[in-house]
Amino acid sequence: MKVFAISLGCPKNTIDTEMALGSLGSTNSGLKLTNNPQEADLLIVNTCGFIEEAVSESIDTILAVAREKTDGQVLVVMGCMVQRYGNDLKKELPEVDVFLGTGSPQSLVTLIEDQTTQHQGQSPDPRVLTTPPWRAYVKISEGCSNRCTYCLIPMLRGNEISRSITEIVSEVNSLATKGVKEITLVAQDLTAYRNGEKTLPDLLEALAGETDLPWIRLLYLHPGKVNIRLLETIAANTAICPYLDIPIQHASTNILRSMGRRYDSKALENLLSRISKLLPHAAVRTTVMVGFPGETEDDFQKLRGFVEKWEFEHLGCFVYSDEKECVANKLPGKVSTETAMARKDEIMNIQARISRDKNSDMVGRVEQVLVEGQSSETELLLVGRTRYQAPEIDGIVYINEGTARCGEIVPVKITDSHIYDLVGEII
Repeated sequence: MKVFAISLGCPKNTIDTEMALGSLGSTNSGLKLTNNPQEADLLIVNTCGFIEEAVSESIDTILAVAREKTDGQVLVVMGCMVQRYGNDLKKELPEVDVFLGTGSPQSLVTLIEDQTTQHQGQSPDPRVLTTPPWRAYVKISEGCSNRCTYCLIPMLRGNEISRSITEIVSEVNSLATKGVKEITLVAQDLTAYRNGEKTLPDLLEALAGETDLPWIRLLYLHPGKVNIRLLETIAANTAICPYLDIPIQHASTNILRSMGRRYDSKALENLLSRISKLLPHAAVRTTVMVGFPGETEDDFQKLRGFVEKWEFEHLGCFVYSDEKECVANKLPGKVSTETAMARKDEIMNIQARISRDKNSDMVGRVEQVLVEGQSSETELLLVGRTRYQAPEIDGIVYINEGTARCGEIVPVKITDSHIYDLVGEII
């Protein structure tokens, strides 16, 4: 079976796609991935349904694939958009042969073939990596039990359920035997991880002690749950990248309360102070949201000042999306799109200056870099990432001197910098 697959949205969707492909590949028919939809037997689009913009992108992608569909091909649409809109999609998208929501991507095989494949004694379920072979995402839990007023995730994926440490360690060791050098742990909220009495620091200690991976990266740490033990665990284990992705969302206590975030601006100040003390050389990434209902100019100025004060290494800014199923949809004080976009531009202009200065400070340093391959701009340059740059969301390092194979981790002297990217030479 030849399969063409597109995964939209977050890394958790990527993992779901890989699990679905793994279940298909375990059947008697086998599986071969192709980048050419015209030669595929099966077409898969894994959708995002988090906000209206993501829904529009998903629908556009489905229609584009459907236009190329020929007789005999099967088009599967799966993921969050299916979970959100359910049977309504069957009427709106008759071109689609199979719909599958979230929660059990492995069940795709039972919808495609007239048999159920059992994986007895096999944990976790097999995956077909869609990432480069030297890096992979590992999901440590599914769903979310937080109730942020702007977020659909609990509706789309249910309450948080954590996997066992044994299962996660087994999966990571399996990936390592296939040549993976970097794993990125993902969940809606990594800090919510709990398996019995074990929490995220216990999982990290097990991964650092029971696997040989050189890089372990964390994405999505809830600001209200990052405790001292977690920070000390990261500091004590060199395999854990000194990289903290902590989406604060805002810095005005009034807005944070309306968002249902369960912390205030003082708690954020205390958290970032602890990070500065315990992990002084760590890179902190955050995301913020502007245009939330009730956001006044004073609220925005508090956010602006917070971003200027703490100088995050990486920052993304998003305009609030008014989703009708969310509690925030009913809040008064809607902010105009024009005002929200202007605020976003202001925050990103500030962050551009901060990023430029932070990268300039890197010049002259020698950093370990995971080589990703040739630059898309010219075959004369290699590209890679430091421990402070997450795949697909942060900047990269352009390497203009020296040679290395894809997946190698090599020392690189940083010789130049740009707003978001670095330049260096292998030494």
